[in-house]
Amino acid sequence: MRKVFLLFIAAVLLAACPGDRRTDESRNAPAQTSTTTRNPQAVPENSTAMNPITPPQTPLSSATAPAIDVQLTEYEIRMPDALTAGPQHFRIANGGKQTHNFVIEGPAISQKLASDLSRGDTTELTVNLPAGSYTVYCPVDGHRGKGMQRTLVVR
Repeated sequence: MRKVFLLFIAAVLLAACPGDRRTDESRNAPAQTSTTTRNPQAVPENSTAMNPITPPQTPLSSATAPAIDVQLTEYEIRMPDALTAGPQHFRIANGGKQTHNFVIEGPAISQKLASDLSRGDTTELTVNLPAGSYTVYCPVDGHRGKGMQRTLVVR
């Protein structure tokens, strides 16, 4: 009987002892609401930081030609063979499985994308092209030597 009594006392003491339990400090904090007048960003209508407006990187005009779609796949660049002289806006997409890039070189122009495109990535590039002949190719891992190159004529 004495053992049962001692076990009972030990169980009560263990149950009452807080030990290493973590307490939820958030229950001690004052109540907060989802909106406040002290912080205008808490109300979406008052916030400009939630949806920042970034100006376009290149000037847009109503005379700008529509984007030229460029498709990069394994060892092929799909795009028009000829364009008119002037500003050209390329919309470049990697439709292949490997990483690709896009370079255009010609009379006084050599433009390359700032970073390679992974599978499914798209980017845009605007270049002012005077009349002439241009070489377009992928500079990644010898892709150019595998046929990922073409000539573009600008008139």
